Amino acid sequence: MDHRIPASQSRGGMKKLGVVENLAYDGSILVRSEFAPPRGSSVVDKRNRVLGSVVKVFGPVREPFASVRPKAPASPSLVGTDLFVVEGDHASKEDRRGRRSH
Repeated sequence: MDHRIPASQSRGGMKKLGVVENLAYDGSILVRSEFAPPRGSSVVDKRNRVLGSVVKVFGPVREPFASVRPKAPASPSLVGTDLFVVEGDHASKEDRRGRRSH
């Protein structure tokens, strides 16, 4: 099944998130990001196919890692490819009240 974001929902195009560094043991996709994306942002490939959403951002401030929870099992061939976030995807952002406190 082809999961693409319709042009009417993309509202402003895509912004490069970064390059896939690795696939984690739990199936999440680890991306070396060029910026810190908002949690919940939709992540797509260069063909505008939805891969998943950002669940965590961690690491150094200049080049953080983003953990992406895929909608379907990720293929190892994804390592080394560019991923993008959909700009203007404000509806899926979580606010501070949605975060866990430790």
